[in-house]
Amino acid sequence: MKKIIVFLCIVSFAAAVPVLLLSCGSGGGGIGGGISDEDSFPGSVALYVTDSLNDYKQVRITINDIQLEHIGTGAACDVLENPVTIDITDLSSVLQLLDVKTCPAIGYNRIIIELDQQTVLTDSNNVSAECNLATYKDNHGGTNTLQCGDTCSINMSGAVNVSSNKTNKLALDFDLKDFDVINFGGPFCSLTMKVFPLNASDFDQKHEDGWNERVSGSLSELDTVEKSFILTAESGSFTVTYTDVTAPGIDDLLSRAAADPLKVKVESSSINLNTRTIAATALYVEVEGTVSGLNTVDRTFTLTYQADKQMLVAYQTDGVEGNLLSDSVVELKLNGYDGEMYVATEVEVK
Repeated sequence: MKKIIVFLCIVSFAAAVPVLLLSCGSGGGGIGGGISDEDSFPGSVALYVTDSLNDYKQVRITINDIQLEHIGTGAACDVLENPVTIDITDLSSVLQLLDVKTCPAIGYNRIIIELDQQTVLTDSNNVSAECNLATYKDNHGGTNTLQCGDTCSINMSGAVNVSSNKTNKLALDFDLKDFDVINFGGPFCSLTMKVFPLNASDFDQKHEDGWNERVSGSLSELDTVEKSFILTAESGSFTVTYTDVTAPGIDDLLSRAAADPLKVKVESSSINLNTRTIAATALYVEVEGTVSGLNTVDRTFTLTYQADKQMLVAYQTDGVEGNLLSDSVVELKLNGYDGEMYVATEVEVK
């Protein structure tokens, strides 16, 4: 087994990038054919997602599975066991950690992505529509067929060498600026997405440009004096310190997340997968519920969540995605508390 970090990067680029994967410090990105003589060493696979802004306010997709395979030997590594539904427009300038897995020490030559056929798009006018995946483009703009039933599979070439005691990166680009949508809002809306592996140097550039890493999970062992807590995610548990987070009322917000409980998103310049520690630069709490008492002048409402719990919420108009009404079911991203109301940086109408 080898150590490999796999990044699923959903990003937008104006120029095409070569379809290959470079192993960091491992001597190149050619296709390997068999098991290494050091395959007894355990390794980890860290799967990230990210995106750049595009013309849509929401692009919700469900990724069911991502596998690395080698055609010749039949060897495979599943790097995303549990399906995840994400709004990929919410990942601008962020690399979100989804999972950490172990992989056999082998060179892979195929990347297989399984997606739900149906996606949900919301345009800049807050109009939402369901669209079915139709085809996908490679990095040269060529259109390829999808294998679709209840789900759709993308099977693409990608050289992924896993070397002993090395950290390898795999980056996949879902280029939102080159998505083709036909009959948006109509009964037969179809979507052609663009997806291809990224050059590793382009991915590294994201960190140099100041992109943060993010992980989501549940909170426990909150210490508001030491400014720390334990975050439990699909990728394991992390010790989080948040002394650098200065948002008003952050202790109160985290206490609410611990008591109810609510999902917490932690952002940092980097996640230390060796020590399982994170020095947070930003924290968000997610909560889903029903809107009542909507005041569009003061930009406030009451959220009822988890059947019988309530909180007062303040929001900004430019943070609303969808048509916000009383009785709307929404998902909020909260980043503070002003002593009376919880502050929402994003209100996403479901």
